[in-house]
Amino acid sequence: MIWQEKPFDRDVFALLKKNNVFSPLTAKLLSGRSISSVDEAKNFLSPKLAYLTDPFDIPQMNQSVDRIETALANKEEILLIGDYDADGISSVSIVQKVLSELGGNSSYVIPKRHDEGYGLTQKVLERGLENKSAALVIALDCGTNSTEEANFLREKGIDLIVVDHHQAKGTVSNHAIILNPHLGENEHLPWNNLCTAGLAFKLAHALTKSLKTQDDPLAAKVNLKEYLPLSAMGTIADLVPLQQENRIISKFGLKHLGHNPSTGIKALLHESKIDRNHYPKSEDITFKLAPMINACGRMDNPTVATSLFLEKDESTCRVLARKMNEYNEERKFIESQLSEEAMQQAENEFTDKPAVVVSGSGEWWNPGIVGIVAGKLANSLGKPCLVLAKSENGEYRGSGRGTAGLDLVLALAECKDLLLHWGGHPVAVGLSINESHLEEFTNRFISSVDKQIGKAKREPSFEIDTFIKQTELNHKLLEEVELLAPFGQANPEPIFGIEKIRLYGKPRKVGTGHFQFSIHNGEEAVSGIAWRMVENIPPEDIDLDIAVRLQWNNWNQRKNLQMVLESWRIHKAQ
Repeated sequence: MIWQEKPFDRDVFALLKKNNVFSPLTAKLLSGRSISSVDEAKNFLSPKLAYLTDPFDIPQMNQSVDRIETALANKEEILLIGDYDADGISSVSIVQKVLSELGGNSSYVIPKRHDEGYGLTQKVLERGLENKSAALVIALDCGTNSTEEANFLREKGIDLIVVDHHQAKGTVSNHAIILNPHLGENEHLPWNNLCTAGLAFKLAHALTKSLKTQDDPLAAKVNLKEYLPLSAMGTIADLVPLQQENRIISKFGLKHLGHNPSTGIKALLHESKIDRNHYPKSEDITFKLAPMINACGRMDNPTVATSLFLEKDESTCRVLARKMNEYNEERKFIESQLSEEAMQQAENEFTDKPAVVVSGSGEWWNPGIVGIVAGKLANSLGKPCLVLAKSENGEYRGSGRGTAGLDLVLALAECKDLLLHWGGHPVAVGLSINESHLEEFTNRFISSVDKQIGKAKREPSFEIDTFIKQTELNHKLLEEVELLAPFGQANPEPIFGIEKIRLYGKPRKVGTGHFQFSIHNGEEAVSGIAWRMVENIPPEDIDLDIAVRLQWNNWNQRKNLQMVLESWRIHKAQ
């Protein structure tokens, strides 16, 4: 495998390094993150809530606010329908909370994944509208492509607002107000990459801003900062680029997540064993909170998470948080069984293919788990993976996860005539298909991915942000790296290469499948951990190159620098 430095803009690097405005390291890292000016770099490193643009800049925001204000003034019933993932649940929680604070008459429904499917379906609408006289439906994290459902609501005299960030697959409905940044002509505005939880925050901002100008006493009491943790959780969990407004929301959402969480979030932090004494990181959401939120939907009871975020009673919140943890443990067990079967199928049938499409049925093939497994396979195999589970009606439903530089939505679009439902983002998609079309779809999807990759077959490569000397491995370096946090999509945690080093002592196996190691920086030993790499322990008596991430290890009230090993190789003299 080839090790290579990630590409960066050398002109921007020179500009940022000029006059010592930024250190060479920071300048290099920033120049590889779509930064083009000194001002952009300063704003990136020191984001402020004041940098958020006026929410009314987003197309259809005025119309959305006007319709909601009418509903509030007339005491109309409002029904919220959201997706069952972390983004959808966070979005529903934000909008339900702000409507409640503004005196609104609102309720919500989250689709049951197994019975009602994804998004704004006829089934979920019928359940939500049962015994209700709603005059307005707000669809959150779904609805952009729900033309038939919009017509259904129009026939009933019910207005529809769609707050969504999914790509349109064709002509959208003219019977709905659609708040979707991807429907605008300019794709390079600060709010273009907002997920629905970000859009929900902007909607709450716009609504309260408008009502404050009308001297509404309830709007004056709304504290928008309380919504930031929910918006951050949806943003980070949904794998949208953590740049521009997403970065601001995530940065301050994490801050308030640790310093001033709601009763429900506090219970969730406790149940997930996140230490509130330390600044929460994006990985706390990615690997701890988001899985617990998503597990509710995967186990077909998504309202547990929504109830938690809206609940104020501490004892009730503790019960709900424990239930979410139980769902997550059940999810983990099913996931491990499904992962094993899916990986075996992938290795048997798709080793020489540029993409993987695995499918199955039975006890472990839970449609709610396939997205996680698709992500694991994509990370492990280094190529796009779709995992499809057969449902009771004979359809295959599943999810796909991609790799950098490939657009899964584009690949699915070339197969759309074979699909029942499909949509998503470039790196994460969902789909359903009849069994009779599965083989043809598999071949066409793989062909589409192959076209994107190009005919030239490249040797696999491992990208490093920059190489450093082992003497540079110290607290100051990590403090500098932390300025770029929070890390996530389009702003990955930097990986550093260190060449020609020897391990300081013999690596030690720890836990199940891990090992610890250390190297010397010239002044002291710096410890490291290698997760799930016990079968690939490097020798301690030979020159090595290592690739590592850096993090703090908080233990016994001490804060120490720690390396996380990503890869290693035997050093070859040039």
